[in-house]
Amino acid sequence: MEWKTGKRKAEKDELAGSMIFFTMEPEAPDLDLIEVEQKCEAVSRFTKSMDDGVKDLLNVGQEHWKRCTGPLPKEYQKIGKALQNLSLVFSTSGYQGETDLNNAITEAGKTYEAIANLVEEQPKKDLHYLMETNHEYKGFLSCFPDIISAHKAAIEKVKESDKLVATSKITQQDKLNMVKRVSTMSFALQAEMNHFHSNRIYDYNSVIRLYLEQQIEFYETIAEKLKQALGRFPVM
Repeated sequence: MEWKTGKRKAEKDELAGSMIFFTMEPEAPDLDLIEVEQKCEAVSRFTKSMDDGVKDLLNVGQEHWKRCTGPLPKEYQKIGKALQNLSLVFSTSGYQGETDLNNAITEAGKTYEAIANLVEEQPKKDLHYLMETNHEYKGFLSCFPDIISAHKAAIEKVKESDKLVATSKITQQDKLNMVKRVSTMSFALQAEMNHFHSNRIYDYNSVIRLYLEQQIEFYETIAEKLKQALGRFPVM
């Protein structure tokens, strides 16, 4: 029963949606309509561009993940198998002076098989977190078109207010109240964007640093394995 009561209260909430702006009292002077419109357009342009950028990175990341867990490891496995097969062929020559070489080639083949496993597992260690962050921001950004539409609709109403006053459909005080509400909406939008930018900078700095750190460790591990494989070959 408690959840039903809570649901009814939420449905009757008089401050839901745009009504929330009536609870806000910015301390700064009211903005003029041109400034309000410019700020709204700036938010619209940025969020649209970021939405495109986030979706692009998601698409690229998904393709890279598929390659890392599909064709790319298979290519390394093929190299590994081919090297080991070559070693088997060489071992049938009957020549006594190539044991070290054959063993080294076999180990090089095993190294490439190990690299295949590393490649397949790597996205879970770095790309996963980058993709998760992008999915979160894709969700955040999907809210902005409705928010911006509400702001633009309010701006248009203010633009029409002079005509409404002239035709006595609203009073001059009504117009001033409309201007004040639109200014308040603009301050709220700017505050939301400041919060959004602060989180965005922190989140993307953190996740891309993590991605690069893991990539460096990944390639250093591969380089170390290749060096060990190289060290098994006799110097002639």
